Amino acid sequence: MCMDFGRLKDISKVDFSLPGEDQYSKLMFRNHPNFVNSFTFRLGAPAWSCADWKGKIYPDKAQAPTFLHYYAQHFDTIELNSTHYGIPKENTLIKWRSTVGDNFRFSPKFLQSVSHRKRLKNSKDDVLEFTDQMLALGGNLGYSWVQLPPDFTTKEASALFQFLDLFPKNYKLGVELRHPSWFTDEVMLNTLSEILTDKGYALVITDVAGRRDVLHMRVTTPVLMVRFVGNELHQTDFKRVNDWRERIASFKRQGLQEVYFFGHQPEDILCPELGNYIGKDFTKHQISDFNYPIIREKIEQQSLF
Repeated sequence: MCMDFGRLKDISKVDFSLPGEDQYSKLMFRNHPNFVNSFTFRLGAPAWSCADWKGKIYPDKAQAPTFLHYYAQHFDTIELNSTHYGIPKENTLIKWRSTVGDNFRFSPKFLQSVSHRKRLKNSKDDVLEFTDQMLALGGNLGYSWVQLPPDFTTKEASALFQFLDLFPKNYKLGVELRHPSWFTDEVMLNTLSEILTDKGYALVITDVAGRRDVLHMRVTTPVLMVRFVGNELHQTDFKRVNDWRERIASFKRQGLQEVYFFGHQPEDILCPELGNYIGKDFTKHQISDFNYPIIREKIEQQSLF
């Protein structure tokens, strides 16, 4: 499932450096009442269904029904994009849950029918159905997230604010903004940020070549959600990962508690290589204590049943 938003063919003139830390974020960390001395880094990809990962993180003869099992041996979260197009049946969610370990987290993407077609309006029943169904994932449910359309401006802010009030208390949610108006209107961004902080919701940060404004560095709760889009393992991908490692280390010192880091490539076939570098680098520098066996020299076929 490739990501088209913000993709560029020519990245030679892109400034990939991370913006400075955000003042709101610094204050949030300083004042957050739920600070605990714990930290978890989670690494994931945008899908587990890529057959081209056979011989990388899946055995050569693996069949599609076993892909999630092998995926969960190499990553500990998933950007669950399939839920953007429909709510899975409860037995499907229960099967997924039974396939992964206790530490694995699913991060379901909210319904496109609500975010893009309804523009978040008149969606109370949709929200309740979605959240009720996702609870079938139990302790493996991580942060769900809603992606706003690229043309969803601050003029529709009231619809977003009302939408955020529909979610059950303590439900974990992230919001991804895409229209430039959210990053040029400081008053509106601060208003939204205060709402998200009050609810414990995250503001998704997207790192992609063609839209550097969505790399906003606004952290609204001690949980960070990052969608990192590489460029076919170009040398800049690895420098950018290193920069993120240093930035996350800084956030960790300030009180960051959890990270969901989703590594994209223009084509999913290269996600294991990107994940391999991220996992090894973050573990080496003690950002993560998860032993990511992303790519092995030889993957033995296992009996799953």
